[in-house]
Amino acid sequence: MNQEVGAIMNYCYKQFPVKVYEKEIPEQFQIPSMYFPAAWVNTRNDTVSTFLKTYTLHIKVFHKDSEQAHDAAETIVDALSADRNIIQMVSEEGEPLDDYVRIKRAETRNGDQGVATIVLTWDSAYWYNRDEQPSLDDINFSDGVIKSGQE
Repeated sequence: MNQEVGAIMNYCYKQFPVKVYEKEIPEQFQIPSMYFPAAWVNTRNDTVSTFLKTYTLHIKVFHKDSEQAHDAAETIVDALSADRNIIQMVSEEGEPLDDYVRIKRAETRNGDQGVATIVLTWDSAYWYNRDEQPSLDDINFSDGVIKSGQE
């Protein structure tokens, strides 16, 4: 699982502490509960050094009826909005880290009977692979000629 999705799961659980499913939903699942499927990913160029991945996560909120499901979803999105759409990253053990994910879009949608969906979108930048370059410590500057330290 993406570490950012883990932080989002942790955040949503703190707002709505119910059973959480992440791999698949069993036939007899608990109500109320939440389901976190894999996020959709769109990749594009960002800078000369990074590429950008835009993630879209569709969180299913299950409750006794559609109104309660939508209310629970809206409570989560309202809390996120009040927190300026910033979610603190957490370690696998749930400990807070010094990094954050900023949600750029959050919305709620009504679904089937007893289901609401929270749609979250965010961007993450990743470094391109680069060929290893020699360190300046490995270059000799003598006699006005630059020579590699490996020669």
